[in-house]
Amino acid sequence: MSARREKYVKVRFFEEELSLLETLRQSAGSESRTVFIRRRALEPEIGTQAIADLVGQVGVTLNTEDIDPKQLDHLALLLDGVTLELRRIKKS
Repeated sequence: MSARREKYVKVRFFEEELSLLETLRQSAGSESRTVFIRRRALEPEIGTQAIADLVGQVGVTLNTEDIDPKQLDHLALLLDGVTLELRRIKKS
C-alpha cells in the first residue's frame, strides 16, 4: 500500500485563473486538478532542456557549409526527436 499524503494546501484563484487552469489541465489530459498541479509544480521540465539540445544540434547541422545527404538524414532524425519531445510534453 502506498503512503498517504498528510499535508493539505488550500489555494485561492481568481475566476479567470481557475478557467485557465482548467483549460491547461484538460489540454494536458490530466485526470484531476490535484494531479495536474502537483505534476506541474514538482516534476522537472526535462522536455524543455531536451528540446533546446535538439534545436541546438539542428542549428549546428544547418550551419555547416556543405551539407551532404547523410547530414540531411541526421537532421531529419533530430527534427523527429523534437517532434516526439513536444508530443510527450503536451501529454503531460
